[in-house]
Amino acid sequence: MSAATTTAAGTGYVFKTEGLTRRFSGFTAVNNVTLEIPEGGVRTIIGPNGAGKTTFFNLLSGMLPPSEGRIWFRDREITSLLAYQRARLGIARSFQITNIFGHLSVYENVRLAVQAVHDGKANFFMPERRMGDLAEKTESVLHDVGLYDARDANAENLSHGDQRRLEIGLVIASDPPVLLLDEPLAGMSPTETHETVDLIQRISPGRTILLVEHDIDVVMAISTTITVFQTGSVLAVGTPQEIRANEAVQRAYLGELA
Repeated sequence: MSAATTTAAGTGYVFKTEGLTRRFSGFTAVNNVTLEIPEGGVRTIIGPNGAGKTTFFNLLSGMLPPSEGRIWFRDREITSLLAYQRARLGIARSFQITNIFGHLSVYENVRLAVQAVHDGKANFFMPERRMGDLAEKTESVLHDVGLYDARDANAENLSHGDQRRLEIGLVIASDPPVLLLDEPLAGMSPTETHETVDLIQRISPGRTILLVEHDIDVVMAISTTITVFQTGSVLAVGTPQEIRANEAVQRAYLGELA
């Protein structure tokens, strides 16, 4: 299946790129990518290290400007929008390196994220009695990510897996329709991986989750579609079954999955 035919008839896209390119001092990390990513489901990007996956994420989220090309989000061109402007449209992003307030409690981390969405501020000193609906939303997020029982623990004392789930909690505090998760399973134990995969599946209904991931077993199990990057370009797009059967992907990346 080619990139040009990834969107089924009558289905809208969440992202569309046209000739998207990013160069770094003569090195082309993303090379002329024209792609449509349909709404809904778990849309996973795979490829070897250096294939351009994270750079592509950075271009979609506004962390990097393109050298060439254009980007649309739900029929709106966003090529020139900054990261915070894209976030206001509902594009939320996590990173490979966990990004939390380690010295604060789990509850305080989520509360600040919820409050920032509510009033645009992160007030460390807001009394609990004034939180009202913010407290209810904070507790809801903690339940969603399975960290309610750990709400009083300092974030820095959580396991690696729990810290990654906390970061996802910060990302979903704004109820974003689109999540970009960059290697959320990196460095996890099998148990932590299982718990985080369950979390991704729980929060996916009603959202589009765009995922960069190296764990092929997980990718094949949870993905709606898979996009394979190689040397900055799109090698193939399809369902897990189509990608598993794709000879070019087998030669370039999957190997033993043939």
